[in-house]
Amino acid sequence: MRYNDSSMITAAPKRIRFTVDEYLRMSEAGIFDDRRVELLNGRIYKVLAQSNPHRTAVTKINLMLGRHFGDTSKFWPLCQSTCILERYDAPDPDLYVLDVPIGTPDENLPIPFLVIEVSYSTYKRDSGLKLRRYAAAGVKDCWIVNIPVKRVEVYRDPENPTGRKRDWRYRAPRHYGINSKIKLLEFPKMELTVRDMLP
Repeated sequence: MRYNDSSMITAAPKRIRFTVDEYLRMSEAGIFDDRRVELLNGRIYKVLAQSNPHRTAVTKINLMLGRHFGDTSKFWPLCQSTCILERYDAPDPDLYVLDVPIGTPDENLPIPFLVIEVSYSTYKRDSGLKLRRYAAAGVKDCWIVNIPVKRVEVYRDPENPTGRKRDWRYRAPRHYGINSKIKLLEFPKMELTVRDMLP
């Protein structure tokens, strides 16, 4: 019996979405070797190598956050560390702060009250997919240090006007120039200077 190729039905390949548990098991098994990766909406993405301006900015902000949140019995400032948000999301933000003591078990970790992404060559992902995933998880204060244009973009008030997963966003983003100071949403008495966050 002959089959007419034009009449055969072919199914489109189905994308696999990984959960955080599956992703962490793969990491523990050494599947990723020494490559830096992150999980966004169930898909695994490679984290790009960092340029000197990116490393410089991350280092400066990390030291700054350490000065503000140095009481490790109350706060846990993290740098380029996996952040478990939801079932399908475990990004690696450049910096984030939790209001729990250092060493708190994963199952007791809250959503970060501040996430900072440093963008030099990663702006498209940072301001697109990653920002939507932070909004969906309820991160209330998300900053993007946009190195090429020398500004910090502050995203607050997550919302989803349609109810569709892809439509999570922040309601009122604001941009701060190099001479500006930004108050933290959770701790409005604390201010960070934009100039001090840039390389």
